[in-house]
Amino acid sequence: MTDGEIRFPSLGDAIAGRLTTGVVKGPVALLLAWIITLFIDVDMAFDRIAVALVLAFVLSEIAGAVIERPIVLRDRRPNPGGFAYVFLPFTASIVISFVASYALHRSISASAVVTAAVAICNLAELLWMKSWIPGPTPEEEQATIDEFTAMTKEHFADDVEEIKRGAREKTRDRYYKKKARDEAKAQKRKGDGKRTR
Repeated sequence: MTDGEIRFPSLGDAIAGRLTTGVVKGPVALLLAWIITLFIDVDMAFDRIAVALVLAFVLSEIAGAVIERPIVLRDRRPNPGGFAYVFLPFTASIVISFVASYALHRSISASAVVTAAVAICNLAELLWMKSWIPGPTPEEEQATIDEFTAMTKEHFADDVEEIKRGAREKTRDRYYKKKARDEAKAQKRKGDGKRTR
């Protein structure tokens, strides 16, 4: 596979993917923020914390996609792994979450709650996905797809041949039945023609 054939998702697609992940992590972060507010006295209503949390998630997910993009293109892998690929977006999400929530409400305690919830969710995702481990190269992915395709063709070859044979037989049977009907109609017309004379 040459460089011209390798197509990575566009930056817009990467941002959309990150925001979709954020939609999944958002309710978990909201629950975490609520649990944190049970133990820490926050000088703000929870609904305002929720608004700050949504803003922080949107901004940090967009920033994460923008930061990852050059690393992905440089290493020519959808998941290049490594310290920079993991550490830079994670750190940016923490900083952006704190700054965005503080700019919105000017409350250190509420910003700390939002930042903690975002950091815990992102850390859990990072550990679960093991993002520091490099993923397969496009060539390795293509080889896996080719191997799977070949295995599937081999596994289902008998079934495909049976289906084709059955289809041929049905087509042949339909042809002969139609031919017999046409001949019967022709004979009937011939017989009707003789009777009318």
